[in-house]
Amino acid sequence: MKRFLLSLAFVPLLVSCGNVSVTFIVTTDTNEPERKAQVLSAGLRVIERRMASMGEELLNLDIRHTDTGAEIDIAVANQEPIDNLIDVMTEEFSVRIMKESALDKAQIIVEGHGGFFDTPVNETHIDWLHAAEEPGGKGRITISFTDEGRELMSDVFKENVGKSIGLFVRDQLVSKLLVETDEVLDDIIITDIPTVQLANVFADDMNVGLHSTFTILP
Repeated sequence: MKRFLLSLAFVPLLVSCGNVSVTFIVTTDTNEPERKAQVLSAGLRVIERRMASMGEELLNLDIRHTDTGAEIDIAVANQEPIDNLIDVMTEEFSVRIMKESALDKAQIIVEGHGGFFDTPVNETHIDWLHAAEEPGGKGRITISFTDEGRELMSDVFKENVGKSIGLFVRDQLVSKLLVETDEVLDDIIITDIPTVQLANVFADDMNVGLHSTFTILP
């Protein structure tokens, strides 16, 4: 993978003592303890980063584990950051693996990258993303697929040798790969991410979107 592009959500709020608070109900797609813990930990990191990116200090961040996931309490001083956080965390999540397409047949056209058309591969076929550091401090992402996802990706590779496929998250192109062989490995690796920190952010955002649903406690 030569190129990495990162383009990287509610609702009644409780206002008390000058603070603004909200409780998220988080439902995970697994009850397997280790995976569930990984998803919830990633969710907390996503929240912390979102608040930090807006220059907002978290006055409270508390998690209570439940049978289906968790409840997360958040409090900050200002309402706008909470509104933005709710928008981000509750936004519908989608992933599409799309193939290079002629512009007149394209479902999505990306300036500078051409047209793309859907393949059968979507968010239901991705198992997990792992971030790691490469020599020199750059980051990389390993995308692991489900059994069905690997079979579908194998077909995509065989049908698109010499062409590009794109990874779209919420309909935004985040990575593009030139298919040079019809043999696909179990995993796909995205390299040359500017920093390992950016790789970690992307992996957390993806894993949370893939494996959890955030709603607001009524």
